[in-house]
Amino acid sequence: MHKQSIGARPTRGYHIMMESKFDVRQITSGPKFHFKPYYDMQPWDGTGRYFLCMESDFQDRPPTADDIITVGMVDLETTEFIPLAETHAWNFQQGCMPHWMPTAPEKEIIFNDRIDGAFRAVVLNVHTRERRVLPLPIQALTPDGKFATSLNFSRWGEWRPGYGYAGIPDPFRGQPEPADEAVSLINLETGEHSPLVALTDVLRLTSGTDKRKGSTAWFNHLMFNNDGSRLVGLVRYWCPELAAEATKTGINIDGAVPERRHCMWVVNADGTGLDIVVSDGLVSHAEWRDPDHILAWASATTETVPAYLIFDVRDKSYEIIGEQFLLEDGHMSYHQDKKWLLTDTYPDEQVMRTLKLYNVEEDREVALGRFHAPPDLQGELRCDLHPCWNRDGTQVAIDSIHENGARQVYIVNVGSLDDL
Repeated sequence: MHKQSIGARPTRGYHIMMESKFDVRQITSGPKFHFKPYYDMQPWDGTGRYFLCMESDFQDRPPTADDIITVGMVDLETTEFIPLAETHAWNFQQGCMPHWMPTAPEKEIIFNDRIDGAFRAVVLNVHTRERRVLPLPIQALTPDGKFATSLNFSRWGEWRPGYGYAGIPDPFRGQPEPADEAVSLINLETGEHSPLVALTDVLRLTSGTDKRKGSTAWFNHLMFNNDGSRLVGLVRYWCPELAAEATKTGINIDGAVPERRHCMWVVNADGTGLDIVVSDGLVSHAEWRDPDHILAWASATTETVPAYLIFDVRDKSYEIIGEQFLLEDGHMSYHQDKKWLLTDTYPDEQVMRTLKLYNVEEDREVALGRFHAPPDLQGELRCDLHPCWNRDGTQVAIDSIHENGARQVYIVNVGSLDDL
């Protein structure tokens, strides 16, 4: 068996730093702080030796326009952190959107930076350090690595702090639904780009047209499906009753936090077939199961309770999975066999985040570990686990702050899922 006992270590009263029966290996260390790419990005290179991550000098405040992080990779044979580049375009939730390029996963990465007064993407050879700059930043890549999407990171950061970038104001500031706001498609070989989906076209199709009442809307969270034929994305806007007062995430109005409304849309990769999957409910994290079905923590309507829902994007039908186990939002990803789902939770009453697997066929879960989440880092500074699989589905990587409250990267050795 691959399981190994890891001793639970108490800290600060009843808190436990970590509980796990699996081999948990820390691959980054201080004095600086480290975090991996977002949960839907592959941090292992094509050889499995190098692990892509980011290094920051601080973790206790949001980044400003003057702050940089180092993009680098960990040599998993030695745990040496190898600096590769610096960037001014980043946040603590998704970093600078670093990916291994699917066209060259053993030698090239892509990430965002602020260059000459604009956000752009950089393709970098990690061995020769040869680089080329693209005209727009990236948000999602096609599985074959030939195309990427881009969105307005300035607007996203203003209306959902923690996900956009500092340093460049939103060119459409003050416009609730700007006509020129769009998701763009970029050819990663040539740099050519063009609008793919307009914000106004998405909003025109939603049922919330008469409810928004001038609320500001913005794009976020784009994701191509498994074969690159479709793109899913979200548009969010403030609850109409509070739109006049609510201008930033977390503002309290008479003791209440303003509620955001969510729209999940889908479009073909050539820009045709724009459709709304969830019109005016709640949609959070998502994961494509196959080219036609997407899993999301969502409520299908404003009247339904959120759950793990699998939507058929062709007819918008859906089914619930894990009703007894998947009880809250998490960062989910399917194992390559599609029988197992990896996900996590937010802190519970003991201030612990849980990392777990859910067996879709057998309707059961396996806890991989629980990790202490010190409460001093919250909001856009929080350290979610953001779990993801390695390329052969035997290991899971997470970010965690359970060791002395410092953000670092860990690998959990899961081994063969047949043993679970």
